[in-house]
Amino acid sequence: MIQIQVWADFECPYSYFQTIVLEKLQARYQERLEIVWRAFELTPVEGNILPTQSYIDNLEASKSEPIVVQENLELLTPKTLSYTWLAQESVYFANSQGLSLKLARALFDAFFLRGLDISNEEVVMQIASQIGIDAQRLKNALENGELTKHVMADEQEFKTYGFQGLPAMLIGEKNFSPRSFMPITGYKTVEELLKILPR
Repeated sequence: MIQIQVWADFECPYSYFQTIVLEKLQARYQERLEIVWRAFELTPVEGNILPTQSYIDNLEASKSEPIVVQENLELLTPKTLSYTWLAQESVYFANSQGLSLKLARALFDAFFLRGLDISNEEVVMQIASQIGIDAQRLKNALENGELTKHVMADEQEFKTYGFQGLPAMLIGEKNFSPRSFMPITGYKTVEELLKILPR
């Protein structure tokens, strides 16, 4: 089985596009491909901040990617950027149920297409429930602190691998040494990933 570990952030448009690409690969490979969500925050601050000009410029540049037209994505410019830790912990929780990609896509859609505040617990719980996650179990997992440890470990591992940007991926054969996995930085299309994936 091929495994792709992906580090991404919910305020990064290229991370959004990568999630859509991974969904397409998952549909093609079915049970031969496992996607594992890893967490990394671009804006690790509490409260809301205004998007910087460089963020807005990056978002505008991302709109020229072919996938935006193919998927008919009408990306909104967020009024504020906020803490995505809750979203990251929730998607990590969804890994154990094989729903991480589905929840990640729903959270990206909520943020970029509907302008919702995904740092709001009520919003995240509602989205999680809609895709089949038990909101009470998720709430309990969030409250006991276990998910926080995992997300912190993910962020540390991102630095250990020396990734320079998001999205970032490790691609290899499941159950082999992590050292055998190929590190990939930056958004990759379906075609680009098909050339990289082990045969």
